[in-house]
Amino acid sequence: MDSQGSQGGGLDPSRSLRKTRFVSLLALLLSCVSNAAAQAPVDAADAEIEQIRALLLKSSRVLAEVDDYRGTLWKQERFGDELLEQTIAFKFSRPFKVYVKYVEPHAGREVIYIRGSNKNKVRAHKGSVPDLPVSLSPFGRISMKGNHHPVTSFGLESMLRIAASSVRKAIKRGDASISLSDGGIVLGHSTWRIEMQTNAGGHHVTVRASENLWELARRVGQDMYVILHHNEDIRSPRDVRPGQRVFIPRYYASRGQFFFSKQTQLMIKTITWDHQGRLYERYEFSDLELNPGLDDQDFDYRNEGYDFVPH
Repeated sequence: MDSQGSQGGGLDPSRSLRKTRFVSLLALLLSCVSNAAAQAPVDAADAEIEQIRALLLKSSRVLAEVDDYRGTLWKQERFGDELLEQTIAFKFSRPFKVYVKYVEPHAGREVIYIRGSNKNKVRAHKGSVPDLPVSLSPFGRISMKGNHHPVTSFGLESMLRIAASSVRKAIKRGDASISLSDGGIVLGHSTWRIEMQTNAGGHHVTVRASENLWELARRVGQDMYVILHHNEDIRSPRDVRPGQRVFIPRYYASRGQFFFSKQTQLMIKTITWDHQGRLYERYEFSDLELNPGLDDQDFDYRNEGYDFVPH
């Protein structure tokens, strides 16, 4: 009777065990597949972040080997509701020498700044009558008119520093979207593009006694003009008073695109948007000549090729 039951409709223990093992193995395989699928995007994102870090580091190291360079800078900068455009020819040499000649607007205007020379003042002439050379504070109203940044922070290194600082902060905080892609042809170069989208947040700080906006910006680690731009009640860097509450944006921009030449590894173009989503800045460095061998004459206002003094 037992024999008949086992051969008839009864359960075969070995079949039941095999079925149980099969179900368990299937569940394990499905779990592995599911975990792998979930893990793959994370690994891909981590790899992309490492590529971005490597690109920023490589660009910084290459730039550190460049002693001098010259070229043309085209820029757009937002002042309220207006976008101002400028084209300038320039020369730059380490440790920090800058010569600038305006192409448009203000054609013929020239500026020289040498850190540690001329009492750290800008030597300039406006290129129109009356046209007398003057020495000015690089942070003063005249020098800063129509500029987001003082000449003391001119150049590729400053542009890279601002972009890299924002990207690295976003990676550390984990509160932004960051990607790396082919940037196409930019200014005749094949490029990589880093794109970043951040949250438009920030915090308020209190102005200290005898502190202007330049000093406050250094204290909080944010760009002065970014702070000025996002506080509409402040009209100039000195238009603050002790105890005043000032909004400090968390990031330099709410969105940024940074283009790196595949040939030189240098960042040659940047576009940023403010915290209202409006185009804020656009800089393009073209016709770059690296290490052309600039000398003191290139930064001497008495150079006969310049127009600081009558010839």
